[in-house]
Amino acid sequence: MKSILAVAMLAATLSLCNLTDKTKPEATPTPAKSASSASDREAVLAELLKLTNEMTTASLNGDISALAPHLAEDFSGTTYDGKIQNKNQVLAVTKPDRITKSWKITDGQLTSLDNDSAVLTYVQTQTARNGRSASARITDTFVKRNGQWLVKSEQQTLMR
Repeated sequence: MKSILAVAMLAATLSLCNLTDKTKPEATPTPAKSASSASDREAVLAELLKLTNEMTTASLNGDISALAPHLAEDFSGTTYDGKIQNKNQVLAVTKPDRITKSWKITDGQLTSLDNDSAVLTYVQTQTARNGRSASARITDTFVKRNGQWLVKSEQQTLMR
């Protein structure tokens, strides 16, 4: 269970959308605009999943110097067991994980996207060295600051 906590904290990657500076929607989007938006969504989804994988790796390795730059200063995360943590608390408990044998992220979906925020949901499964596994559904909210996606909040729910 300690490894799922580490993964959960790692995933502590995201929440609450910043609703400022939104662009005005066009009255009638053109087909070219719709296709562009779909490809933009796919590109952002791929970028955020890559970032989430990098953060998970950093978290499991106990590498706070690789994890810290991806968490917003005002980060707030809720772990699978209901514990709420800010950025400093997440980093303070991030240690190398010696329990997890493997992990994977599946079912990634971009549920919301605008110029400066995105919401990503996914399932993270960890398998321990003893063969036991656990999965959590995670919702991360990202904000874009200075051109970089940062996790602002994260909610983890253990799947049974």
